[in-house]
Amino acid sequence: MAMGFTHEVRAEWEIGARMAFDTNVNRSVNNEDSDFLATAYAAYSRQPSGETRVDWTLRAIVEGTAYADYSDLNYSAATISPGINIAINPQWSLNIAPFAQAKGVSDSDQSAIAYGVRAGLKQTWGKTLYTGQYYTYTDNHANEDVYSYSEHAVGVLVGVNWTPAFFTEVGYEYSHGDSFRTVSTSTVATTQAGRWMGQHLSFSQSYNADVYSETVDRNAVSVNLGYDFTKSLFTLIGYTYTREKGDFDTLTYHTGFVGLGYRF
Repeated sequence: MAMGFTHEVRAEWEIGARMAFDTNVNRSVNNEDSDFLATAYAAYSRQPSGETRVDWTLRAIVEGTAYADYSDLNYSAATISPGINIAINPQWSLNIAPFAQAKGVSDSDQSAIAYGVRAGLKQTWGKTLYTGQYYTYTDNHANEDVYSYSEHAVGVLVGVNWTPAFFTEVGYEYSHGDSFRTVSTSTVATTQAGRWMGQHLSFSQSYNADVYSETVDRNAVSVNLGYDFTKSLFTLIGYTYTREKGDFDTLTYHTGFVGLGYRF
């Protein structure tokens, strides 16, 4: 879960890399499997100048991710998000930004085009404390319908800039929408008269399991911290606990990352 309300970064270009883990990378209801992944990215951002009450923003990023075991999930993606920023008063600001993303996955069934919009409020309380609230709508169209989804998400966060170089941030997000799940073929076979009766299943070579889609309610809690070694070099560390509840099953999993970036 990326909050997007960390330090006020004025730099326009950024490159970086992250190492991450996922304790249920196959989103399995009965045979969870974990994996490590590495991401490299390059981004351009245009932040509000602070000189006008209404200003425009822009965020564009290209990235590539490789998985240690699930190589079929390796992907590259490009995202662009122009927006408008409104300084409501010296402490409150509103940013509204539509976005579009093209994603190519080694498992071509999961390659997708996504679009949506994100609206975020931010409040600053003195020199150290800030809070934020956001809403995001995403509509993802994958090559295989089981991986397509639409989702509404709302979130809140609290952050503290302990020093000009160090910050921490805690956030909560609730989302409602479609999500894919995997289930072993043997499990389906032994319960074919049970809860999967009538559920459309697609076999995935990438997961070596049957895949189905259902509507879920997702709750996620995250903790992030960052430190600027210099004005350009910085590190980020994050952890998220996620719980997804659907009609058939409830999943819980943990994700985390350690990243290093350079602004210029």
